[in-house]
Amino acid sequence: MRNENRVAWSEGMFLRVQHFQQADRWTERLVRTATHGLAPYPWGISEIGIDRGALAIGQFALSNLRGVLPDGTPFEAPVDADLPPPLDLDENTKNAIIYLALPARQPGKADVALNGGARNSVRLVASPYEAPDANVETDFMAPIDVGRLSLRYLRTGDELAGYELIGLARIIEVRSDRAVILDPAYILPSLNCTAAGRLNELITELLGIVRHRAEAIAERIGDPTIRGTAEVGDYLLLQILNRADPMLKHISANATRIHPIVFYEHCIQLAGELATFTTERKRASDFPSYRHDDLKATFAAVFDDLRASLSSVLEQAAVAIELAERRHGVRIGTINDRTLLRDAGFVLAVRAEMPAEDVRRKLPAQIKVGPVERIADLVNVALPGIPVRPLPVLPRQLPYRSGTIYFELDTKNPLWKQLDTSGAIAVHLAGDFPGLEIELWALRE
Repeated sequence: MRNENRVAWSEGMFLRVQHFQQADRWTERLVRTATHGLAPYPWGISEIGIDRGALAIGQFALSNLRGVLPDGTPFEAPVDADLPPPLDLDENTKNAIIYLALPARQPGKADVALNGGARNSVRLVASPYEAPDANVETDFMAPIDVGRLSLRYLRTGDELAGYELIGLARIIEVRSDRAVILDPAYILPSLNCTAAGRLNELITELLGIVRHRAEAIAERIGDPTIRGTAEVGDYLLLQILNRADPMLKHISANATRIHPIVFYEHCIQLAGELATFTTERKRASDFPSYRHDDLKATFAAVFDDLRASLSSVLEQAAVAIELAERRHGVRIGTINDRTLLRDAGFVLAVRAEMPAEDVRRKLPAQIKVGPVERIADLVNVALPGIPVRPLPVLPRQLPYRSGTIYFELDTKNPLWKQLDTSGAIAVHLAGDFPGLEIELWALRE
């Protein structure tokens, strides 16, 4: 049983090396206990440099490394620990994780290899150091031994039990020319969002698509031709994106100080909010729990969801169809989106300088609506066109305009089906309607 209690110091006691070792254990425990819980997953890599030249000749090696092991041991190589020697890899190495490893503390086993002793199972290797006296200005240096961490590389398939481990990279394969191919999507356990380059890429990607979608919605809402027709949902979605934009910009600018779990929390929150507008169920997906030792899988699901939500086409609830005035009082409108003919209702918005009730009563009998190729026959031979009927209330997709009367077109009429093969829809209104203004709207449910 490991005892990490404080040393009971007393005057005149006979000092042994164990007293100082016990004092170290107490201090380490104090720091570990005091800092535990201050931050989630307080271990991982904060800085890493992979030797790309070594990869080209079939080796895995690092140029620098800094971080904290799962047991709380900090390291910075090659400053306070030697970098492990390059790891030779052959063509049999496929789909393997390369780990940074340090033997775990075990009761009854030595922590330090002294005088060149065996290093296989020890955490520290005694190394000579010329120590200055910090209290006196002197050039005198005292030789002492300090313990440097005995870091090493292990890979998938090695015996991993008994080690503190951090994944550094995933090897896809070693080619016949000995070049080592790393998985660019692998995300190592990290203390910030820059140590794992892939995380930084995801932040940049998400910020870009959020801004693009926000700009598109803002431009659509501000379009004077459809102003007032945007639904509340458009504004709510824009509100979500406008909240996410500066937050993601902040995360991007401070990625060196932001833990991956903080970024993940913002991602799942954004994905859940977007689900209200972009999924049939209107409910958030069941995202996996955060796994610090498998960040690739952790972020994969939520980013698939975010990409789908932010790339989905949000259709306008009300589409204005411009009516161009031609000869003999005929107005022509081109329906570019042919799906509207099947999936939308059509409404005429009519204003005139006369009592609204007169417009409501007279217009249905004096208007002709139909395919542009048939409008001449409908008018000249007095054939019935596509019927219109006045609506008792304003359609929810359209803005309120004083003095405007709304008429619904009968999309079940046989003439309506002919619009599928027609070049355009035509509207002709006979009679005296001073100051006449007519708008045609397609309304999606």
